[in-house]
Amino acid sequence: MRNPFRTTIGQFSSAGGRAQPRAANVRAVEPAADLSGAERGNLYMLVEVSGSGGGHAALYRQLLNAAQTAFYEAEGTLPSALVRAVRSAHSALRRANEELSEADWRAGITCAVLHGEELTIAQAGPALILVAHPKTVDMFPDGPEDFTPPLGGEERPDVQLLRTPIEPGSTILIAQSAWLERVAPDRLASATTLDNAGQIVDYLVQLAGDLELSALVVTLTSALPEVHDIPANPALTSAPKAPVTSTRPPATAAPAAGRSEASARGGGRPRPAPPAEPSAPPAGTGLAASAVEAAGGARRWTPPSAAVATKRAQTPEAPGGAEDEALVEEEDAPRRSVWPLILALVVIPVLIVLLVLAMLWWRGQANEKTFQSYLQGANTAISEAQGLPDEAAARLRLAAARDYLDRASGMRSNDPALAAAQGKYDEIMDRLNKVTPLYGVISLYQFKGTEHKLDRVVSNGIDLFVLDRGAQVVDHFALSATGDSVTPYPNYVVISKTQQLKDGVVGDLVDIAWAEAAVTNQHSQLLTLDASVGLVGYDSRLGAARVPVTGREQWSYPELITSYNGNLYIADTKANQLWRYRPSDNGYENAPEPYFAKGKEVDLTGLRSLAIDGNVWLLFADGRLLKFFAGEAQSFELNGLPDKLRSPAAVVVSREGDQLYIADGANGRILEFSKDGKFQRQFRAAEPTAFKDLRSLYLDEGTRLFYILAGDQLYKADLPQAAQ
Repeated sequence: MRNPFRTTIGQFSSAGGRAQPRAANVRAVEPAADLSGAERGNLYMLVEVSGSGGGHAALYRQLLNAAQTAFYEAEGTLPSALVRAVRSAHSALRRANEELSEADWRAGITCAVLHGEELTIAQAGPALILVAHPKTVDMFPDGPEDFTPPLGGEERPDVQLLRTPIEPGSTILIAQSAWLERVAPDRLASATTLDNAGQIVDYLVQLAGDLELSALVVTLTSALPEVHDIPANPALTSAPKAPVTSTRPPATAAPAAGRSEASARGGGRPRPAPPAEPSAPPAGTGLAASAVEAAGGARRWTPPSAAVATKRAQTPEAPGGAEDEALVEEEDAPRRSVWPLILALVVIPVLIVLLVLAMLWWRGQANEKTFQSYLQGANTAISEAQGLPDEAAARLRLAAARDYLDRASGMRSNDPALAAAQGKYDEIMDRLNKVTPLYGVISLYQFKGTEHKLDRVVSNGIDLFVLDRGAQVVDHFALSATGDSVTPYPNYVVISKTQQLKDGVVGDLVDIAWAEAAVTNQHSQLLTLDASVGLVGYDSRLGAARVPVTGREQWSYPELITSYNGNLYIADTKANQLWRYRPSDNGYENAPEPYFAKGKEVDLTGLRSLAIDGNVWLLFADGRLLKFFAGEAQSFELNGLPDKLRSPAAVVVSREGDQLYIADGANGRILEFSKDGKFQRQFRAAEPTAFKDLRSLYLDEGTRLFYILAGDQLYKADLPQAAQ
């Protein structure tokens, strides 16, 4: 459906007398015609949240996202999709309350959909919307007594649905219900009659004063070009019978000279300038509230009619009348002094400059006051959190501090006092989240170029090997005697795709592992899983050669390999099997043994890492860590993690101790757990960007070192002593 309107959007949030150009709790969705869901129409939303918890900005995003997704993905009629949107926001708030029960959040929501020439409105909880038509202004609901129970509680939300026609010149104002505590309804109705969204927002800012309020404004004009009929004889055009004056202050305002009859009588309403003193009720606005269309609890204002026109418009004058006499009188008048003109040309610009400077000074003072109030709020919440013994209560106060810090940062991000408060906040959060900084992090090597995709690092205690899936090579490095650098071997690319071996050509490189010798004729070597020849071995004495391996016809999609007690394990994610190979004199010529019994295979979709210490540990991309022993699943769960894993990259386990470690790639950290799943601490580099895009982790227990691949760099880090 072609949208018959051109819309202009305005939004703001006001706090401490200072207006922000955006509001976190509103959203306007106007999908392009070629996008999926565009046939639903434009969606405009405002959510208001109350409760003891802070962090409302993040909560607003969750609720708005939930409502938007549900609306555009729901099937059925438009009203049913709106009901689904409101209930989806309610469910999201219920989940937030379950995660942080101390907050006990409640919310109200208004969703308005512009579809064709009709506006459909859905409301639940405290909510407010005004719709200005060219001659009337409607408000839904009629007042606080008509609010339904809020979202977020045990009770399913009662969704109120209303419809109203829309035409060019209409204005939609969606606001918090708290506006009704500050501003009389007729003042809000007056705001909707201003000329454009910018003027409406400016007027609302004045009405809001020093309260924390927000609103979303949508003005509508015709999307089609206007066609004006020009009469052959303008003198024959009749004057308007009952032109309509604006319903907003000031009361005594005449239309602009030259305004045509079509404009005064047709779709548009006259729009005089906004009031200069919004805090006082405008005299003679002519706004009288009368209850009409009681369905939905709406209130309507109807402006009075008034004949306002210039004398020239009412009585056209013949040429050479009073105008000529005025010209003669002006010519005969004595010459006036030019000093008033000179004074005006000098004094008025100076006064304007002084006025602008005064306004800037006043605004600066107001901004400073607001900034200091946010900073004080953050420091107070941080101090309270610091003294709380209960972790849940401390996190609740820090959520409020985070909200204040975000607001202050939006006003002045580089303020030293703000940086100090942020430092205190980070210090307490690190303590609650059990963060241990890694100060002994050393960058051993940086890979140049853009073709690299570093995937795995392994060590044999002396040498380091890096699988580069982007360049399709395995690089060989020697660790220096001091351990603070590495040196690439002269021929440091030891295995590469298309490399010619004695009995085959190397194909795609998939994974690497270090395998210790387990039988008499076998030697320790690096093993590379190759999509073409199966296994390629390498040691510094013999170079690269194919390693015999049987049973390859049973493989479907091998992705990971590791070695434990001389046995080789290959994770086949398509066959949902872990193949175990016992070593032979020449390689792995014994038939593969399925680790999982028939009928007990494990879905390995999304497997990211494999580790063995007698138990088999499987880490998945969604953050699950599964534990198996002798092919049987063991009861295991990660507990106490302060926040969710994002893009887990690797799991390593100590063979002597009780620790296991997970590399959390997107969060740039290493998490330590006990082997019964209890979270103990997390390691972060002292330099915040050091572990950005963490991809691989190798634990050398003998030297208590981590080897880490992150981004395009190879790092070494000392492993801190075990947590007590």
